[in-house]
Amino acid sequence: MRPGQHRETARVLVTDPTGAILLLKTHFDPEVGLPPRWITPGGGIDPGESTSEAAIRELAEETGLRITETELGNQIWQTEGRWLWADGINHHTFKDHFFALQVQRFELNQSGWTDDERRDVVDVRWWLLDELIETGESVAPPGLVDFLKHHRF
Repeated sequence: MRPGQHRETARVLVTDPTGAILLLKTHFDPEVGLPPRWITPGGGIDPGESTSEAAIRELAEETGLRITETELGNQIWQTEGRWLWADGINHHTFKDHFFALQVQRFELNQSGWTDDERRDVVDVRWWLLDELIETGESVAPPGLVDFLKHHRF
């Protein structure tokens, strides 16, 4: 990632019937220099791709789940902001588009991971909201936990 770069992503809030949410603990790109944080499955939107197409592709790549656009439904949330890098000077901006999907709990299939994902993903976990609130660990994007407090899926 380059300083000043803008990144749009499509992300999926994957929950199970108990309300637990699937999160991946990942490193930022090495040049950003920030510690890992918990994020939802998802990633960059490719040129010519709609947000829902990107969400479906990223979900399949990162979890092994294959769904249709009808199963995904409509976008439920959007957030944007800027990440200040560890050097305190550089930053990049982001815009995240979120969808929600409830499924039975499953084991993640990593066969679609890129080399960067194999390097960057350090843990995978189903979190109950109370656990996520109490953990004190970094969760991204900023505001995700507050959004989850006010919306049940």
